[in-house]
Amino acid sequence: MTDIAASQTRCLAGIVIYRPQCEALQRLVASLADDVTTVAIYANSPVGGEEQQALQAAAGPAELIVLRPGLNRGLGAAYNAFRQLAESCGSEFLLLLDQDSQPRPGLVGALVATYRGLASRGERVAVVGPQPVDIDGEAMRLSAAQARPHDKGDPVRTRFVISSGSLIPLDALATIGDFRGDYFIDAIDIEWCLRAGAAGYSIWVDPAVPMPHQLGRGVIRLPLGLLLTDQPARRLYTYVRNQLAMLRLPHVPIQHKAKFLVSLPVRLAVHLVHHRFSRECATALANGLVDGVRNRLGPPDRAFIPWWRAGLGARLARTAATIEHAESGRRPA
Repeated sequence: MTDIAASQTRCLAGIVIYRPQCEALQRLVASLADDVTTVAIYANSPVGGEEQQALQAAAGPAELIVLRPGLNRGLGAAYNAFRQLAESCGSEFLLLLDQDSQPRPGLVGALVATYRGLASRGERVAVVGPQPVDIDGEAMRLSAAQARPHDKGDPVRTRFVISSGSLIPLDALATIGDFRGDYFIDAIDIEWCLRAGAAGYSIWVDPAVPMPHQLGRGVIRLPLGLLLTDQPARRLYTYVRNQLAMLRLPHVPIQHKAKFLVSLPVRLAVHLVHHRFSRECATALANGLVDGVRNRLGPPDRAFIPWWRAGLGARLARTAATIEHAESGRRPA
């Protein structure tokens, strides 16, 4: 490790990518170069030799590591791989980022300072996140666990944070446990933060550290100031499925469960209207409901298979396997 790297925060920045825009990814890596010791990329899509060389140049003094799982394993698996790598690198912190994140230089140092200030007050901090802002620079609404402080620069305690930009101390992560790989995408950060809260840890956002963040394809604006995230149909499947699966978890607060259940009919109706009752959207939502109730998780491969046909296919496959097993038992040795 160089002297420059040794003076940096012992932090591994983990970026999950899937068919990224190469120049934007290089800018992201460059924005972290002077703030962290290691930049790790979890490549859910191929990274060529020339692209890796460009990323290495952008990383400057920071070590660049590209993880190649061979197929798209989702966000939870990527976050857990980052944790293992960070531990092996001797890092103190793990910073999670999306490929389209736009952290300002110095973000890591600011979040680390916030963490140390909170820890000095006796807080058991699980994660500190930046204040997400929209494309207009307006602060996004938070799920606050306390009233906002009088001083706008003070950290705000919340129930959960967006994973992108999250700074997590590894000792807290070791106690709280891994991220849910079976969720694949959606609600992974929410479930982990709620689990951390149930274990006696606190979740924080620093309003003095803004970071632009794009939710899905934008927002759907409803009367009374209500907002829903506009997502493609496949993401609607994982959102509904994973949120329903979370209802059976004892560490998820009853308020969170009740709020989701009450809002679910409205969410379903809004998304169906927004997608003009497309077959793709209706199928994805129906499958999300069925698989969420059955706690059938994993990759979103079932999003667009009609649930009645998928169930019939599974029964036929089991029947065929039973017949084949019986037939093989009758064959002479």
